[in-house]
Amino acid sequence: MDHEQYHAAEGAFIDGFRAASDKQGFLALARVPLELPDGDGPSLKLVEVILADSFEVGRASPGFASRELVYHPLPGKLVTSRTRLSFRYVSIARARELSLAEVLERSSVALRMGAEGHRHHADNGHAHGHRHG
Repeated sequence: MDHEQYHAAEGAFIDGFRAASDKQGFLALARVPLELPDGDGPSLKLVEVILADSFEVGRASPGFASRELVYHPLPGKLVTSRTRLSFRYVSIARARELSLAEVLERSSVALRMGAEGHRHHADNGHAHGHRHG
């Protein structure tokens, strides 16, 4: 996934998570694990999904031959916003804040390790029909 695709996926996750009435269900659909392995130590447990909004309302830069900053407040239509997304996982030993990319990367490694020896859900007698259109 390239940088642009990652930001699009992160934006979609943020919008969907905010709108979801069932946050746990949304996490399951997005394949965000509630627990992650942490090397040889105890597993990490998801305790918070953090959405932090920030708004750029001005810009400051060093002034020429001055110890003061040159400050420019932004007009209303140039004010930009950004949302930072992170996942806080904890264990008895430590706490970690991970990005969506880190969580998905760590969970795909865990899924690959756990999938060995497990059969696909369609093999256990459950049939699922999928329509494409």
